[in-house]
Amino acid sequence: MIYENALRPLLFCLEPETAHRLALSALAHEWPWRSIGRSAIDPRLRTRVAGLDLSSPIGLAAGFDKNGDAVPGLQYLGFGYLAIGSIRPQPSDGNPRPRLIRYPETESLGNCYGLPSAGLDACVAKFRALAARKPRTKLVANINAETVEEYVRCVSALAPYADGVELALRCPNRSDHLSVYPPDELAQLLGEIGRRCPATPVFVKLPPYFDDAERANRMELVEIAIRLGLAGVVIPGNWSIPEPRLSRGQASLSGRVTFERNLRTVREVASVARGRIAIKASGGVSTGAEALQLLTAGADLIDVLTAFIYRGWNVASKINHELAALMDRQRVNDVRALQPTWA
Repeated sequence: MIYENALRPLLFCLEPETAHRLALSALAHEWPWRSIGRSAIDPRLRTRVAGLDLSSPIGLAAGFDKNGDAVPGLQYLGFGYLAIGSIRPQPSDGNPRPRLIRYPETESLGNCYGLPSAGLDACVAKFRALAARKPRTKLVANINAETVEEYVRCVSALAPYADGVELALRCPNRSDHLSVYPPDELAQLLGEIGRRCPATPVFVKLPPYFDDAERANRMELVEIAIRLGLAGVVIPGNWSIPEPRLSRGQASLSGRVTFERNLRTVREVASVARGRIAIKASGGVSTGAEALQLLTAGADLIDVLTAFIYRGWNVASKINHELAALMDRQRVNDVRALQPTWA
């Protein structure tokens, strides 16, 4: 409770992005996190997804550490994997500040970061250095680009040093956000990456949906990902809201307020996928009970980000512990047994 009762109130006195940068600086070194994160993860939480052996299905979502700067500390905090990015082909400043706001009453955040990135070359150098040190947590490179060739170039450059890649199709904080994503465009992109990097586990992050037409489009994208042999799809729980206090006048909402939509979307996607592709859920998880609901709904992996801000540096360890305790009550000895069985 040290974080929630003492440190968080101090951090929340700072402007949100300043606090974020301070956290990244603190996590850029292994000390003191190596000693803080010594507690072992319950072996019943071990899972294997897309050929990746993970200590837990709970991972850090892309967006917190955009360039891999905080991996030295993050690797000790109980996450099963760390998604780094979004990584852009060229350096990008993103949108102007202010671009991050807290909603403490709902333990949520709004952001209009856009896609600030140190760029591909800098991130490849960072991943190469990290790979040489053999981090204890799997690293997934989250990539956003404009064209098929740019995506392929980024994946090809990062694949030797990352454990997997995640393709972010559209950012809601950019003007090129689409309501309906062209299926032919996705098929071309995934087909080309499959030909160039056949050994790389690839996840594709689908845009959220809000009506029947968008839902039908996303389910078509899921079928394309299955047909082309992708490792998994990422289900985002966030959506855009008006926010006049930020530079773009709108924000992408994340945090506990998004959990119910995330859970509903996972159920709908799982009913279509029926175990043929891994599902990574991203949105609103803060407790082991919420993680349990997503796993039993059909998620294989669960991204956490905003809870890291509200529950502290050991949020993954807390969720792992709470999830294991709930498995005790249900007499479940393997986290994979929580997922639905498809006939």
